[in-house]
Amino acid sequence: MVEHVEEIVVALSSIPNTGKTTLFNRLTGSSQTTGNWPGVSVKKKVGHFPLGEYKISLVDLPGAYALSPVTEEEKVVRAYFLKTPPAIVLNIIDARNIYRCLGQTLQMSMSGLPMVVAVNMMDENSQLDIPCLSTHLGVPVVPISARSGRGIPELKQTLYRVIEDPERTHIPHISCPPILEAVSRALSEKIIPGGPLAKMNANFLAMRLLEEKTLPQSIRNTGMENCIKKWRSQVEKSTGEAIAITCAKCRFNAARGLVLEATHQKPPPPDENSQRIDHILLHRWVGLPLFLLIMLLLFQVIYGLGAPLQNFVGQGFDAAEAWLRVQPLVSRQSDLLQSFLFDGFWQGLGVVTAFFPIIALFFICMSLVEASGYMARAAFLMDNLMHRLGLDGKAFINLLLGFGCNVPAIMGTRILSSHHHRVITMLLVPFSLCTARLQVFVFLTTILFSAAVAPWILFAFYLGSFIAIIVIGLFLKIIRMAGKSEPFIMEIPPYRMPTFNNVWLRTWRQLKDFLCQAAPLIVAGVIVVWFLTYFPADVPAAGAESWAGQLGQFFSPLFHPLGIHWQEIVALLFGFIAKEIVVGALAVIYGGGDLSNQIIQHISPLQGLSFMVFTLFYTPCVATIAAIRIESGSWTVTLYSFFLGLAVAWVASLLLYQSGLILGFS
Repeated sequence: MVEHVEEIVVALSSIPNTGKTTLFNRLTGSSQTTGNWPGVSVKKKVGHFPLGEYKISLVDLPGAYALSPVTEEEKVVRAYFLKTPPAIVLNIIDARNIYRCLGQTLQMSMSGLPMVVAVNMMDENSQLDIPCLSTHLGVPVVPISARSGRGIPELKQTLYRVIEDPERTHIPHISCPPILEAVSRALSEKIIPGGPLAKMNANFLAMRLLEEKTLPQSIRNTGMENCIKKWRSQVEKSTGEAIAITCAKCRFNAARGLVLEATHQKPPPPDENSQRIDHILLHRWVGLPLFLLIMLLLFQVIYGLGAPLQNFVGQGFDAAEAWLRVQPLVSRQSDLLQSFLFDGFWQGLGVVTAFFPIIALFFICMSLVEASGYMARAAFLMDNLMHRLGLDGKAFINLLLGFGCNVPAIMGTRILSSHHHRVITMLLVPFSLCTARLQVFVFLTTILFSAAVAPWILFAFYLGSFIAIIVIGLFLKIIRMAGKSEPFIMEIPPYRMPTFNNVWLRTWRQLKDFLCQAAPLIVAGVIVVWFLTYFPADVPAAGAESWAGQLGQFFSPLFHPLGIHWQEIVALLFGFIAKEIVVGALAVIYGGGDLSNQIIQHISPLQGLSFMVFTLFYTPCVATIAAIRIESGSWTVTLYSFFLGLAVAWVASLLLYQSGLILGFS
């Protein structure tokens, strides 16, 4: 007989930078799954752990300062509580600065749901009066240190007691203007919540309805909508401000009084060690050069270690391919099937594996930087520049990383604060001159230009990449591609020593996302290109009569004003697999032999420049496209990136080539 184990849903909530991820990892270990919240790209994490006879399903809510529908994270948290309220709320506050946390904690406690508060980082401030906090909040409060594990057994015991006896918690009262309290009380009497909302306190629901115009379907009716409009107007006219602002002021007034009672002293002074370090790292003149130096060292680590690992993995794949080709079972197959296996499927796996070391090192380094507290400082340093593009400062790190490789730069956009920032950054990263494109440019400039001119050509491409990012960023800001920019609240946390467990679990989850979600799209893209270049089966691969060759000739009139021949169009098609393949594709298309002479005979310096400009800006490789699809969660954004690159590349190449002809170059 199998014993039934009841599953209890516990929602883990807090504002950002309170150690929520550390506690989540401490409680659930590796028993975690990730995905997206319905309709948005904000990541959803769910973990599981046993608690007595219960199985706890721990839902890690996005860090949010309130349940007001302002940022995307706040909208996700608000929607979760109003549509699928959990059995218990586990709220975290930071012992070093409880005032900034209590606004959200008080709002959560007013929901009427059973709740437990964990005061994290108690090893850094042991002066808190925990019983006083518990009395005023109306819920059990447990001191813990998520990093060291101190207090975790007591936290689990408290959760178990609240599961057994939910009535242990009660709702605190927060003083509000009399008109707001009267309106809220009148509205709460009209609410007859059904379904999941039956768990919620009616006064809490009334406040949420007054803050937002959209009502949950389960309590929506015409009469109530009219009452809410009338009462909202009365309250806002009386107070002179939006109801959400009035409610926030009331909560933080209550929080201020609670802090004074719970600490019996003035708020703790700022961390002196953090201040001393920030005096250098955030210095007006020294901070930015130090940031660029740190990023340079970081990327040197990523690519300095990653490139040899890529070569090692590539050599291993080549050796495995050579071994597989001579196996009797494989060698007896038809040439077409062998070509599919090795030039299509196997090459697709090779592209995925080649990116794996770089992506792994990137996520390890980014986890270390974010956990240490420096990520917020980097955002602060670059926020003024990025704000002009409608982004926050952390986006600069992704754009800078894109000059190494676009794929980890795209996947790294999950560190950004909002959906708007993530989408815009994803669209801008592919215009970075990555190392793969650089290989093409070094090869062609060496052939087509003198040793004195070639370095200046490469410098011009880097400069053109920076200019394109700025211009396209301003364009996307004007058209509001990703909607209206959301408020960016920047918080500077104290410096902390990253823990191995947090870095490992975060890196592993992100690598798993790449392997399970992006990798199949990459392999499929490579197979599509193979299909176009190797069919019909009775013609030379990638030749004029192949489907790829026919596509090249079909689009030749479109590329003729750019000085690009159909052969180079086919090479660009190969470049969709990976930009490094463009040079090898030219060798195949031009029949091998001395490729340098072939290029000199078929491509003039001006045509070569036009071809390189198109290579710089056109559609990124299949791995980047797959990363955009996974990180954005939208085919619309993915296709927009695809065609935006083509449009920018065509216009830029047209202007360069036609201007060159007018000036007398050939």
